[in-house]
Amino acid sequence: MSTKTVRTICFDCHSRCGVLLEVEDGKIVGVKGDKDHPISHGYMCPKGRACMEIIYHPERLTKPLIRVGEKGEGKFEEVSWDKALDVIAKKLLETREKWGAESVVMGQGTTRGMPPWIYRFMGLFGTPNFISAGHMSGAPIALASALTAGCSLADPDYANSKCILLWAHNPKNSYPGIYNYFLRKGLKEGAKLIVVDPRGTSYARKADHWLQVRPGTDVALILCFINIIIENELYDKDFVEKWTEGFDQLKECASEFTLDRVSEITWLPPEEIKAAAVTYATTKPAALGPGMGGCCQNINSFDFARTLTILAAITGNLDVKGGNVNPVAPTLRRSCYGSDYSIERTITKEQFSKKIGSKKYAGLKFLPPTPELIWDAILKEDPYPVKFFGLFGTNPMVAYANSKQVKKAFKALEFQFSVDYFHTPTTRMADVVLPAAHWTERDDIEDLMMKGHVFCQIKAVEPVPECRCEKEILIDLAKRIGLEGYWKTLKESLDYRLEPIGMTFEEFKKVGKYSLPMEYKSYEKRGKFYTPSGKVGLCPKYFEEWNLNPIPVYREPPESPVSSPDLWKEYPLILTTGRRILSYYHSSLRNIPSLRKNAPDPELEIHPDTCKSLGVKDGEWVHLVTPRGKVEIKIKEFEHTNPKVVHSPHGFWYGREDGWEKLNINQITDNGPKDPVTASVSTKALLCRVEKM
Repeated sequence: MSTKTVRTICFDCHSRCGVLLEVEDGKIVGVKGDKDHPISHGYMCPKGRACMEIIYHPERLTKPLIRVGEKGEGKFEEVSWDKALDVIAKKLLETREKWGAESVVMGQGTTRGMPPWIYRFMGLFGTPNFISAGHMSGAPIALASALTAGCSLADPDYANSKCILLWAHNPKNSYPGIYNYFLRKGLKEGAKLIVVDPRGTSYARKADHWLQVRPGTDVALILCFINIIIENELYDKDFVEKWTEGFDQLKECASEFTLDRVSEITWLPPEEIKAAAVTYATTKPAALGPGMGGCCQNINSFDFARTLTILAAITGNLDVKGGNVNPVAPTLRRSCYGSDYSIERTITKEQFSKKIGSKKYAGLKFLPPTPELIWDAILKEDPYPVKFFGLFGTNPMVAYANSKQVKKAFKALEFQFSVDYFHTPTTRMADVVLPAAHWTERDDIEDLMMKGHVFCQIKAVEPVPECRCEKEILIDLAKRIGLEGYWKTLKESLDYRLEPIGMTFEEFKKVGKYSLPMEYKSYEKRGKFYTPSGKVGLCPKYFEEWNLNPIPVYREPPESPVSSPDLWKEYPLILTTGRRILSYYHSSLRNIPSLRKNAPDPELEIHPDTCKSLGVKDGEWVHLVTPRGKVEIKIKEFEHTNPKVVHSPHGFWYGREDGWEKLNINQITDNGPKDPVTASVSTKALLCRVEKM
């Protein structure tokens, strides 16, 4: 019997924790957290612990499939890899010849590690159109903080902070392996804790200040924080004077957001708002953690992230130890979203200018098109037809708002291929389905949000027969269509990724990780921030060059007691969707027994007083109704919420033949109103009612 232990990186969610795999005779037989990993420190969530169930699950896709029935019917025949790839390659070339390369769209799920390979493929092929969940999970934060300050808010230094502000973020269930160790360390050493969240998370319930904000009104609250800090001269005067521009305009803008006005908008007592703002401004250093979903799934997503960046800047908490730091990935321009893979580097200017949405939404000059704009291109041919989808580890039929429209778009597509571990509602719509290798069965490099480290993800076992690494699938497709400039082998592409650290992948496997030391106040050494003016743009003139409003704007949610009072009478509850469940990675892994045992049913968190008034009880199945329809959901009494606000998870579909239609919360969400910069849609502040079944 041959046994070995493999140190590698788990990729069953975006935390990518360090793990030790026990391998016997070429099969995974054990998994545990790696206590020596400098970020996760031995932590593993239920998904990682279930890796053997995932790999050897009887429902796992293990053969290439070609559809033989109607779209969505789920009828496929097994074929060889050569035949499946030949079909895809032929259709790629035919589509480009007939409709133009821009009619081909490629996409991935949340943080799948594939951008270097997909972006290079797309650029060389000639399409600027890529979709992911970025617009609802992090991209607006990355864009707004980069344009405002040339850095990112996504790396709060919790461990060294004296004040931790979690804004719309619940690290216990979202990115736990990246944040929780450091957050607990900071709190143990005495850091103050402020939580802004309509839902009483475990962190909110033990916070020094918990602001139970009305969903969708966060920008008004942030501007009120800024107003209090400026009015009381609690801002960092030296930093503001030397390193920012537009302070006077910011002061004037924020002055409109008085305590009394914002208290009325947000449903928060004015004294609680002021106390939290003062604590954040006067307790140094302070680290601000924005929620990837909470900040991005609304029509204020750009100004939400932008005003948070401004808040951190004027209090002197940018790029300081214990504040919001800016670690550099050792792979530099060849990190996961590094500029060396930018589509713009390999595509012609003419083709890049065709990117859907980039003329209407200023933020989409920098970000990919949103899926909602792609549906319009498919269904309305606006601004031109989209005919082909290539999807890697993503389930748009469940993941995105207004599932009914998503299904119409998929039905109207001429061709789709999907790469995944298991069948989903999206693979059932595909013309070709390809079986993906699991993270234990492939080599990779992990550097995204890894705090200045790059880690080696080492293949521990050979793939289950006929499953293949997604990167190798793209390499084979590139060869078939004659894509000049694409990598010829997986080894070549991995070595290319690692050139900035001076190692080949084989050399890197021997050391496992490479790190750069953390630097603070790097702007002082450079003499500038990475913005056009070299300063943090509070209300910057340079925004006008990008057709952006220099002044932050608060927009009332399109569905709310204020903006739609008549609708509020008919739908008297505010619904937030997308509550994270630790056992699942969005809509995936729903068929894994140990994970389903933890969370078998969708549950609507609702205040006991509201349950009493509606005549419903804990555990009762009800209809959750919005102006767009209804779904079935189970009541979960939850006292840590406003009686007028209810909270729903997302991603449920598995286990019932009609699950996609009856359990999927996105059947009743809206994708109409959009953020004017990023085209993000509102799924965190909708109106609803509960009806007995």
